[in-house]
Amino acid sequence: MRFSALCLLVLSLTACGFRPLYGESARPAEQLLASVAIENIEDRSGQQLRLLLTDRFYSTAPQSSTKYRLAVRYVANKTELGIRRDDVATRARLTLTGYFTLTPMDGSEPFSGSERSFVSYNILLDPYATSAAELNATERGLTQLADNMTNRIALYLAGQEK
Repeated sequence: MRFSALCLLVLSLTACGFRPLYGESARPAEQLLASVAIENIEDRSGQQLRLLLTDRFYSTAPQSSTKYRLAVRYVANKTELGIRRDDVATRARLTLTGYFTLTPMDGSEPFSGSERSFVSYNILLDPYATSAAELNATERGLTQLADNMTNRIALYLAGQEK
């Protein structure tokens, strides 16, 4: 009795409509992302973000005919934390925010959103070491931001293909 109930439960779960985003299907996420043209982003960090997005969007499939245009605006804020008794900061947190708009070329409703990344680094006595730590933190944050934006856009595009 319990065995048949368990089998029935397992069989009912197979019909739930779950499809893996990056699995073998008629239109995998890589092909959907390859139809997106990424516009230029201002600033050096913005260009790094664009390159990271390009790597993720066109990694396995070459860029196909453009069906969507992606515009991204990038904002970085730095907050000093960990104040010592002599009012010197010893830690900083970068908040990287990417605002994006995915516009279909057929004129339908655009998809907009934002993603955030929080990264921290130490403020050291040596200015060069602090600058290197900040650059490293920025690269880590941009990588996380690109991953988050890619996943969110891929999920949206997969939902539009149904």
